[in-house]
Amino acid sequence: MRHFALTLTPEGYVALSAEARDALGVAPGERLTLVVDDAGRATLEKPDALFSLRSIARRARARARPPAPSDDPIGDYLLAEDERTKSGR
Repeated sequence: MRHFALTLTPEGYVALSAEARDALGVAPGERLTLVVDDAGRATLEKPDALFSLRSIARRARARARPPAPSDDPIGDYLLAEDERTKSGR
């Protein structure tokens, strides 16, 4: 088992050293998963292909889902107008 020091930037990002990136087999810009167990121990993992497919499907479903109607018709109208003007229709 190897241990690597990570740096948390003021913006909330975690910086990995080149040695840590090499050990994980990742390149800058790749996504990683941080798993924290009930005892507070954290593991940094490279997501598997199934995880990636699930996250893609989740985002697609969220985009395809129509917004739920609310009890605020004026607010609904304003949101629809805002979306309409953003899309240029």
